[in-house]
Amino acid sequence: MKTIVRPHPLKDIILEFDESKEQPDYEKEALERYYMAHDVVWDLRQRLEYLAKGLLAIQEHTRESEMEALRLDQSLVFVEDSLGLSDGKNLPEIKDEFTIDVTGLFQDLEEHNRAVQDLYVLVDDMTQRYNYEIDLIDPADEYQEHWPVHGRHFGIFDEVYPRYEELSVNIVSLDDDEQTFLEIYGEMFEVYRENLDFAEKVFEAYRRLIELVDPIYKRASIAMVIMNQKMGNLPN
Repeated sequence: MKTIVRPHPLKDIILEFDESKEQPDYEKEALERYYMAHDVVWDLRQRLEYLAKGLLAIQEHTRESEMEALRLDQSLVFVEDSLGLSDGKNLPEIKDEFTIDVTGLFQDLEEHNRAVQDLYVLVDDMTQRYNYEIDLIDPADEYQEHWPVHGRHFGIFDEVYPRYEELSVNIVSLDDDEQTFLEIYGEMFEVYRENLDFAEKVFEAYRRLIELVDPIYKRASIAMVIMNQKMGNLPN
């Protein structure tokens, strides 16, 4: 028996062959399909890693933007009150004296708005990738249980194993290698499902962020106009 190692980024394919036997064509074809299956699952792993990384970045930026929005909103409430844009009933209770740099506040709000717009670019990219994965789920596909990798990439050797006496590949090494392949895919399949669930939560958090900040930006625009009018920078 000769051991042949075929390197692959997913996992090395390690098989033993009886060099005294000529490879049947059906064995060659099955092995090529097996190698292709590794390519397909490796592509899936890369997609998952990219999606997971992007979703985590969105989650982090969304949380940071939300906390900053709440801080800016608190300062904006006091500015609105000083400009006569509120009745003062919703002012937060502040025990210690403090001052607000109004110009700095408006600049911070503009920077916050730009950061949220930049976040949208990432959200849009991840949404498209999420939708691509969802589109792989075809209820009419008889192999649906194998999504996101089509069922034709599994059970490749079902009709090969019974003809073990004709094979040049050692079926014990083949079975061991295939089981390792299936274990790797099984783990990735669970991560895939978790990523889809996580994506829905991340997108929902981003939606809530937009619902929070849009009114704040509109109020800030109104306050800025009123402040400029009071300072004589704009006509009444």
